[in-house]
Amino acid sequence: MRPLRTAAVLGAGAVGGALLRELPKAGLRVTAAWTRSGGLLPPPLRDADLVLLAVSDEAVAPLCAQLEVGRGQLVAHLAGALSLAPLAAARRKGARVGSIHPLRALTRGDDFRGAAAGVAGSDAGTRAQLADLARRLGMTPLHAGKQSRALYHAAAVLAAGAQVALFAEAVRAFRKATGAAEPQARAALLPLALGALEKLRQLPPELAITGPAVRGDAATISAHRKALPKDLLPLYDLLTRATQRILKNSRRQRSRHRP
Repeated sequence: MRPLRTAAVLGAGAVGGALLRELPKAGLRVTAAWTRSGGLLPPPLRDADLVLLAVSDEAVAPLCAQLEVGRGQLVAHLAGALSLAPLAAARRKGARVGSIHPLRALTRGDDFRGAAAGVAGSDAGTRAQLADLARRLGMTPLHAGKQSRALYHAAAVLAAGAQVALFAEAVRAFRKATGAAEPQARAALLPLALGALEKLRQLPPELAITGPAVRGDAATISAHRKALPKDLLPLYDLLTRATQRILKNSRRQRSRHRP
């Protein structure tokens, strides 16, 4: 199967913008770019080896139904939570279908280098081409098949958006304790949060994690529970139990490997 040489990018936003910048660097010529604000219908696409749908999840299937594509072309979405089912219209027209989902929270100006990418495809050749594209964009491809797609995306959300939500709750508690303004509270806690996450580059969670639950410090945990706003108690308790489970599983695994 010949390598992908041309591509069309349908959709705006940070991901679409990053694709328009990075695809030429990866050796693909962009033959068409489209946003809904630029016209109701996508442009002709038959000269694009690859058609990338960088749109919201709910827009993938309706947009795909409008595409004039056919045999020899590959249509792929970039939605982490979706299977290949929303691309059925393209497949009925003879195109191969797949998905490539960068595991990175992109903002405008970002690129893909250093991220992993969940890859799926309607056949082995499609998966191989999308994996190659991921590498050309500086990403590490990972298989993300339909059976685990929702779980795969839930894990990505926990690692990204949920981290931000957790940090926001920490900022709220810190402000209540200190009276600091939000920017000052965020600035005070951010090095702590980034330092904890940075450890995961070299260490597994059971060695990177810190806090009173790791030390078995029941008195400090009790003091925390008394001081926290009532609505944060379930979250604190859940994370404490998660920490204890991580450590318990680590001890169990070590005991299995002892001679």
